Amino acid sequence: MLVHLVPLATSLPLSPLQRDGPTAPLLSRRQTSFEVVSGIQAFGIQPRLEIRQLEQNVDQWNIYLLGLAKFMATNQSDKLSYYQIAGIHGRPYSMWDGAGAAPDVYSPGYCAHVSNVFLTWHRPYLALFEQTLYQHIVDAVNEFPAGAVRQRYASVALSFRLPFWDWAATPPPGQSVYPTSVTSPEVTVTTPNGTATIANPLYAYNFHPVTHSDFYFDPFASWNQTMRYPTNWTTAAVVQDNLIGPILDNNRVSFQDRLYNLLTSYDNFTEFGNEAWMGPGASNKDSLESLHDAIHSITGGSGHMTYLDYSAFDPLFWLHHVMIDRSFALWQAINNDSYVEPMATLDQTFSFATGQVVNADSALEPFHSDADGDFWTSNAARFIRTLGYTYADLGDGSVSAVKAAVNTLYGNSAGSSALSRRRDSHSEVERELPGASNPDAQAPAQVTNGKYQEYLANIVSQKFALNGSYAIYVFMGDFNDTPSEWSISPNLVGTHAVFAALSAVDAASNPQMKRRGMDNAIQVSGTLPLTSMLLAKVQSGELPCMDVPTVTTYLLDNLQWRVGDFGGSEIPVEDVADLTITVVTAEVEPASAADEFPTWGDFTVLTNVTEGRPGGC
Repeated sequence: MLVHLVPLATSLPLSPLQRDGPTAPLLSRRQTSFEVVSGIQAFGIQPRLEIRQLEQNVDQWNIYLLGLAKFMATNQSDKLSYYQIAGIHGRPYSMWDGAGAAPDVYSPGYCAHVSNVFLTWHRPYLALFEQTLYQHIVDAVNEFPAGAVRQRYASVALSFRLPFWDWAATPPPGQSVYPTSVTSPEVTVTTPNGTATIANPLYAYNFHPVTHSDFYFDPFASWNQTMRYPTNWTTAAVVQDNLIGPILDNNRVSFQDRLYNLLTSYDNFTEFGNEAWMGPGASNKDSLESLHDAIHSITGGSGHMTYLDYSAFDPLFWLHHVMIDRSFALWQAINNDSYVEPMATLDQTFSFATGQVVNADSALEPFHSDADGDFWTSNAARFIRTLGYTYADLGDGSVSAVKAAVNTLYGNSAGSSALSRRRDSHSEVERELPGASNPDAQAPAQVTNGKYQEYLANIVSQKFALNGSYAIYVFMGDFNDTPSEWSISPNLVGTHAVFAALSAVDAASNPQMKRRGMDNAIQVSGTLPLTSMLLAKVQSGELPCMDVPTVTTYLLDNLQWRVGDFGGSEIPVEDVADLTITVVTAEVEPASAADEFPTWGDFTVLTNVTEGRPGGC
């Protein structure tokens, strides 16, 4: 069950909040021409909570919704509107806060992806969003008449920080990993005039207006609100939010295994943080960015979240990226001696030209750190407390405490516990693994001579191989031929998604976009753990044991993959440039204590599992 321990706030002041003054979290735009990103500095360091925990605090949840609704209602021409802050990430591809374009750059957004600063760039971005939202929360609180009610809301406002959505931890019993709070078009709130029903600001952002000049491609230039899993790519499309939960639940064990492996066995920041393929000599092919891509694409379907240039307008983007920042912070606490290393920019941004070497002191534009026009850097953003927040799972900050928290939330990826997690995941979406006739049976012990075997599928392909984002679905056994059914197949091992922009459609008419989208052959990689599904097959009787020869033979007969877009269409595997799927295995020594991690041995490539097949090694 998802459990994040949260320390109680103490001695919260009950005085009314001031938007600009001693409790203001940032310099007002009336004081300087630059927007100074500082995070929320009111009432010291406060934890960012998991969204379900924030929801349990009725008063804080209420002012969060009221403040977010006010934020979204801000005129889109305002530099601090929801629209313009979301627009920093991708479209409308315009300058923000005076941070000009790098030389020879054709109109991308500022966001850094496939980059050594992917994680660090998003940190001040989240802080900007957080501090601006906080100002609207303050305004919402101060609309209540003076008295006990306003004081009560002021009290909880002072400890507010952006929530995160934990898509990897086991959800509460009987619930989907997809929170119900983001799935309803309307929500009931308490206002100064009593109870009211408003448009749910966690469900969608309503453009006012949406314009062709800003969004360029239809239907995005015609949709009046952000869309998740739209029925089609027409102006008549409707949201199918009800499809997202079952798909996420069917992939959650894969998310959990991937996150646990990243936090426990990756000790180099460059490999941990970004999805750029490091070459055949690299032992680690997964990254937090690659895992991040899967959440984007699954929640978006063929809607806003799935495409890099539109994703930040969906309110789910912020919950997801706070989770990414939290995962980054947990990793930092364990690996405090590895950080941003110099790396050439692979994919241009508004401020980084292709080939430009970026390091820990490079400016993270467009985020100003002071009124003089200086920018945040990765070194400046290294420690989260600088920006006024923490995460409860960091505990006292010791390596031991953080390892124990990671093990509690995401661990036990081998043995019967992994089998139980996969069985529970399928139960959530009302499916059963074939042959799992006794759901309470335990898998045979797989530890031999103090070690067990892990199996992984490493996947490499070109980021801009297709027009926009795409997915590679890996199965272990039979599955339905209908592409729309792949993501909920009981035999789905996991979904590897490649998160891209729609810019490649400009290639025919714009040579600069051709260079970026088609000639710029950026290879990215990710990993899908196979061990949990293999253990489920052991329990069902389909697989006798987990030794390498037996598993190799089984995978040769049963491991399959398909490629699809997020609109329900299959894509020929041969159309994905540089697609290579390789199965590897390693011996792993289990952790010796609750605050220790497993120890991985060297990888061995099981070449014959995929050799000679389209997309194989």
